[in-house]
Amino acid sequence: MLAEHHRTGEGYFTRALGVNSAMSVAETVRAVLISFSWPGAVRMLQDAGDAGSSVSGDAPVTWALHARRSDRLRVYSRTGGPIGTPLREALGRDGTATLFADGVVFTVTTAGSMTRDDHTPDAVCLAGDFIDEQGTVSTAGAADTAGTVARTSGIPREVDLAAVNVTLTGEETVEQILAGIAPELHDLLLAGDLYEFTPLLQALDLERPAQVSEGIQSVLSTLPAETTPVGRAAAWARIVALSTLSDRTASDEITEMLMAALGFTRADADLAPDVGKLSSDPLDAGEIRRLSAATGHVLATCGADVWGQREGTVSGVTPLVRRCSLVERLEMYRFLLQRRDGNSPREV
Repeated sequence: MLAEHHRTGEGYFTRALGVNSAMSVAETVRAVLISFSWPGAVRMLQDAGDAGSSVSGDAPVTWALHARRSDRLRVYSRTGGPIGTPLREALGRDGTATLFADGVVFTVTTAGSMTRDDHTPDAVCLAGDFIDEQGTVSTAGAADTAGTVARTSGIPREVDLAAVNVTLTGEETVEQILAGIAPELHDLLLAGDLYEFTPLLQALDLERPAQVSEGIQSVLSTLPAETTPVGRAAAWARIVALSTLSDRTASDEITEMLMAALGFTRADADLAPDVGKLSSDPLDAGEIRRLSAATGHVLATCGADVWGQREGTVSGVTPLVRRCSLVERLEMYRFLLQRRDGNSPREV
């Protein structure tokens, strides 16, 4: 789903969300407004039955969604059409609607669909950006020289995806999810405020025992194989990236983001300054792979990672253990990420 707000004299605010089509219109509107950090959005469903003051202290959000489908315009609001209507009925797979919230106009568009399971979060903010009237783009995580909040609209130009997704998922749910992961990884995610990985961990259904043979379990239980703090962090970054089942480019970006958020630099890995690189620079993907090479080797012997190319090896050589199927690899990653009895970080 794509949601956009244009304010004349400022620019375009855009949010990309992944939402469950079974969500009601009211729940969808709440998710959209939360992604824009709209006052009162968090408690708008609790406040729905109170026409007076809001429980949160903010004024209750007044909203209406105008959706056109099959050449018919339907209006959903507290005083109009049923706000409990599922999103798939209100907009469908490729629908467009206009959302009015406290007199401000947003355009909402659904685009396509994907398979979900019971453990996929109902709503996730995937990205956001701001394009000013001169065409300058400010994306999530980028510097905003004009300030993080728009001058008059009050909508942040930069999107704190972690904070937004914690709000969408719920504080209690986040705590419950993080309580189910390996303690060492738990501490790392908290140290780096890396809450944006909560939806991924929730989707992995870590409460369900991983379907991994005892032989593979005995091997994976030795991981991370590294002994230094930076090496073990690199190994966890590698495992988390692999669990997303992304391609190499996306996985590299995830490992770099994780290690940078944790504050590790090339100096922590005892890497001397190099051409174009300072010791104080963040670690790049290649350096992170080398730091976690021992864990990568063990994963490869189980078929859960690709075999790294070493100098002097022949390109295209057949590995001793081929990479397992996607389902088998996912079960191994789940096993590694899960909290298990006695699964405490080793003394390093």
